[in-house]
Amino acid sequence: MKKIYFRADASSAIGYGHFIRTLALADMLKKDFDCTFFTCHPTPYQVSEMGKICPHVVLQEETHYDDFLSHLQGDEIVVLDNYFFTTDYQRAIKQSGCRLVCIDDMHDKHYVADLIINQGLGYTHDDYSCEPYTQFAFGLQYSLLRKPFLDASTQNKRNNCIGGLHVLVAFGGSDFLNLTHQTIHAIKNKDNVKKITAIVGDSYSADTIIDDTKVTYQRNLSASSIANLFQTVDVAILPASTMMNEALACGTPIIGGYYVDNQEHDYYMFLRERLIQGVGDYTNPIAFTLISEQLDKIVNRKRYVITPDIPNRFINLFKSLMICK
Repeated sequence: MKKIYFRADASSAIGYGHFIRTLALADMLKKDFDCTFFTCHPTPYQVSEMGKICPHVVLQEETHYDDFLSHLQGDEIVVLDNYFFTTDYQRAIKQSGCRLVCIDDMHDKHYVADLIINQGLGYTHDDYSCEPYTQFAFGLQYSLLRKPFLDASTQNKRNNCIGGLHVLVAFGGSDFLNLTHQTIHAIKNKDNVKKITAIVGDSYSADTIIDDTKVTYQRNLSASSIANLFQTVDVAILPASTMMNEALACGTPIIGGYYVDNQEHDYYMFLRERLIQGVGDYTNPIAFTLISEQLDKIVNRKRYVITPDIPNRFINLFKSLMICK
């Protein structure tokens, strides 16, 4: 089978989004391609997640650029997912003879990739500086979802908000701004909030945990466990990230916002499509007042239909890269 090398990292500084969505793509392609994941300093959680899908290779932080290039034979498809892979680095991969796929949501450089995947809404070819041969996969029809969320997209397990709200709070595996703590502090005393579940990463500080009978913290959950939570809670408070796409697939009512530049566009697109209730910029203290207000008027927004044939779309895209080489 044709080899695909996936290259993505996760850390407390950059979060887990790149890693999770790239691993989701590997899971969709693993039956039709020979997949290997390359990453730096993986945590035990990452090692466990990669072990469920494909072999992995650990790169050294100091030399990862050259180390990865040394593995290329020239007949692989390479998938890159991070903002630090420059145009020159893309060219080095292409010059080795490999086909190149970039997962991107910033369009902040020139791309020489054969395929660009952007699962956000509202993007067009005109947003990108790229080569004439570059293909695109835009929108939620190319959502990089793990299997439990693809499965959940065809189900309907929504509960009615009876006896108070079960609220899910999740700001990714790093949460370097400690938005989890600020959100829980803002809503824990509301009369209509009966339970709060916070999903946190393995580096989340114990010093910021709020000791309250309403609050439960969950670390390093499997995709199946997260999907089950999304299907059973009354509302999720999230940034516009991979996790928001996952929640949308589960039909979860969402209160959303953003806190870094690459989330802002998707936030406004989701808001425009009336898929979420919005509070804007989480770095503005008023956002937490708005969260509290939004919890008093939870609305079951229209469900964005994410069909389970997404894996077949990606399989066909990657097979077309082999044909046109």
